[in-house]
Amino acid sequence: MNFFAIMMFAMALDSKIKEPDYTILQKEKNIEIREYSEYVIARTSVIKDEDKSDNGMFMILANYIFGGNKKKESIAMTAPVITKENDESYDMVFFMLDVDEVDELPNPDSKNVHLERMNLGKTVAIRFGWWATRWNIKRNRGILERYIEENDLEVVSEMMVAQYNSPWDWPFLRRNDVIFQIK
Repeated sequence: MNFFAIMMFAMALDSKIKEPDYTILQKEKNIEIREYSEYVIARTSVIKDEDKSDNGMFMILANYIFGGNKKKESIAMTAPVITKENDESYDMVFFMLDVDEVDELPNPDSKNVHLERMNLGKTVAIRFGWWATRWNIKRNRGILERYIEENDLEVVSEMMVAQYNSPWDWPFLRRNDVIFQIK
């Protein structure tokens, strides 16, 4: 199979990936105020003092959904993959959109996978393309923080970065968000 065919196959698969629903409460250019429901997630973390590895965290969660669980069941991949930095750790989250309750999921083989509920609630997000590099994240975070200040929004979370695409997608087709939870 040639490279072009592989890329087309990857993009076709990507278009079938489920995403969490949300309601857009307000929109201004590429900034949205959204309301999310509560979802079941799989989360993994690394301690902040250790080397941060998005790839390492991704592989832990990917192993879980590709059968690294007590029932050896595959679980559908969803988008976005969310990363966030807390006071003590870096977290990565996969949404488990085919279930309504945590106990509907098979228990993970890894003690580093935590199944729980996540309620994003009301958020403010800025959408941007290309790769979610440190520079792109910093630039879009700055734009979003100015919007937050100008609109007197109260942030109640650390910044989250949502990445929607597979690593094989063309950079100009990529979609990412910087997100904060707000009151």
